[in-house]
Amino acid sequence: MEHESEGRILAQIERGLTSEDPDLAARLSTLSEQVSGAASGAGPAADPGPPERHWRRRATIILVVIALVGLVLTVVLNASSYETPTPPSTPTSAAAR
Repeated sequence: MEHESEGRILAQIERGLTSEDPDLAARLSTLSEQVSGAASGAGPAADPGPPERHWRRRATIILVVIALVGLVLTVVLNASSYETPTPPSTPTSAAAR
């Protein structure tokens, strides 16, 4: 029951706004179409954007990958430098004679 009364109230508000400001009604209609088109994956909202944006996204991804590779190499190289080296073998008494 509540949903029906809320729907009626919203419809009355919408009719009042449409009669008072037709430009606003047209903008809201356009916005509603864009939102419903984006939800279905079609329409102008699904446009990925200008090529410049693709370039920026690609550059950002490349920089992040380079930074991650640098961090991994730093960790690996620092971990190998903390290993204790084996002491050199001491000559045996037979080899010293």
